[in-house]
Amino acid sequence: MPTKYMWRLLLGLVIVFIIGGCSTLADINNEGNNGLAGSDGPTLSLIVAGNDLLTNPLDKQLSESYRKGITIFDLLKGSGKATFSEDNTSILTVNNISLGPGMNWELQMDGETIGPEDWNRTVGHESKLVITAMSKEQEEPLQIVLLTVNGGSEQVNLNHSYVMGFTEDLTVRGLLKNSSVVQLTEDNKKVLSIGDYTPLSNEVWKMKVNGKQLLENGMDMKLRVQDELEILLAIR
Repeated sequence: MPTKYMWRLLLGLVIVFIIGGCSTLADINNEGNNGLAGSDGPTLSLIVAGNDLLTNPLDKQLSESYRKGITIFDLLKGSGKATFSEDNTSILTVNNISLGPGMNWELQMDGETIGPEDWNRTVGHESKLVITAMSKEQEEPLQIVLLTVNGGSEQVNLNHSYVMGFTEDLTVRGLLKNSSVVQLTEDNKKVLSIGDYTPLSNEVWKMKVNGKQLLENGMDMKLRVQDELEILLAIR
């Protein structure tokens, strides 16, 4: 075979090997990224009164904790998205949100309601999990207000939200008194402590409704459905 044809044949073989090697490397990378952070994977929606509270797409992703064959229970618990009762038969909190009396969390996967007896089912790579706040009395629609505690960067352990049932003529004071975590002063005019935490001398509780500062006489303000009352620990 003439030398020039031999060189063309060798050059062609080299190109084929290079293309084949790149394709193989790309396939390996794609397989390696399957189920890792930043890739497609199972997602979570948190529905309260018709609204998805997980508005950030990154908050919805469960891919970082996902592995092939993982169960629903292990995925939710391992990702930190949900906490469970001691006997593992009910969901207590979802994304640092608790429900008030008369409500419970309902779990669905790919459109099917999943009870505690089926939490050992495996999760598919493209599964969609939905956790919804439901009324135990099956009242429709669910009417709620949201109580949010914000301890800031100094008291992050206080950061939590509570879904509370709405009633007619519900005031800020009434909501706080119905809460199991907020303690008011004897005259019921100010927040004294939240949980076991009482502000230091240079700290104060401030309250906002839907992002607007509450005035001193705001305890008697009537709330509306889906209002959010925030209690913020601030520096004086």
